[in-house]
Amino acid sequence: MRRLLTAFLVATTALTALPGLADPRHDDQKEDKWEKKENKRERKAYKEEQKEDRHYWKDHDKAEKKHWQEQEKEGREHRSHRYDNDDDRGDEHGRRQLAPPWMNGYWHSGETRRYVALVPGDPSRMYVFVDGRWMLREVRDPRARLDLEGAYRLPMVAPPIAPPRLGVNLHIVLFN
Repeated sequence: MRRLLTAFLVATTALTALPGLADPRHDDQKEDKWEKKENKRERKAYKEEQKEDRHYWKDHDKAEKKHWQEQEKEGREHRSHRYDNDDDRGDEHGRRQLAPPWMNGYWHSGETRRYVALVPGDPSRMYVFVDGRWMLREVRDPRARLDLEGAYRLPMVAPPIAPPRLGVNLHIVLFN
């Protein structure tokens, strides 16, 4: 039994020592070096690609931020429509007032007398006189509401047809 055990121990020791003693082939080392170099190139290319991506998105974010800043600046630069403009003077009836440009779509192109009834205390609603009747228009744009608030400085006129009765006196303005 002792001999069998000794032989078994010698065989296991020899088998475990053989791979450690074996000299790696020269070609295997070259392949390992090439693989390492290739992996290094791939990692470098990946890092460069990531760097370019970061630069692209950084520039994109800057451009987008600039765009929205310009949009905000344009919104702040809005000036309400001027009703006391010296160029709007008419010969016959004293002052001639022009409607703000955003209102031009409410009337037909041939109409020269454009009546607007403003609701006091509510700059989001107004009545427009079109085709012999008063039509309600709601204004959602805060810049246009500034124009309507400024229109209260204009003198009231008598309309051709009485405006709707709302329980408040409407401020009726004529734009020529």
